[in-house]
Amino acid sequence: MFSALLLAMAVAVAPARLASSHTSMPSETDVRVVRVHDGDTITVETGGRTEKVRLVGIDTPELDDERDTYRDEAVAAREFVRLRLKGKSVSLERDGRQGDRDDYARLLRYVILPDGTNFNEELVRKGYARVYDRFEFSLKAEFKRTEAEAKREHIGVWALPPGKPRQTPAAPPRTP
Repeated sequence: MFSALLLAMAVAVAPARLASSHTSMPSETDVRVVRVHDGDTITVETGGRTEKVRLVGIDTPELDDERDTYRDEAVAAREFVRLRLKGKSVSLERDGRQGDRDDYARLLRYVILPDGTNFNEELVRKGYARVYDRFEFSLKAEFKRTEAEAKREHIGVWALPPGKPRQTPAAPPRTP
């Protein structure tokens, strides 16, 4: 009878172990931010490994933008993210309307601060990011309302001179 109970417990636990071995990360709560690449891409550490994460629903200016004012905003966004996240523990949340990873194999996630704040939306609220209209995501309507407030206040990216959101150098021609 005891062995039957152990077998039943092993069978009950085995599917959970199997399922967790196929997830993107061992745990998406209390991950530690170890690197900030730019305003919308970070690297986190969890379970002894690192993962690059692209923040869902937002787009910050590019660090290699050809225009000084846009590049300055990109640096400001990156520095804000560094101050708020680097070395800190956060939670990551997946969006059901997004895939698990983007074309660059980065996890696509919302970053949730310990107080429950959606950091992705905070970047929009403070003018460091635009809503990334190219893709659908669950909180898009909410983010658009937040963006409208930042636009009205002419802060961050909304104080930049008119122009394309990104203007980066063209890749050099390939030689045969």
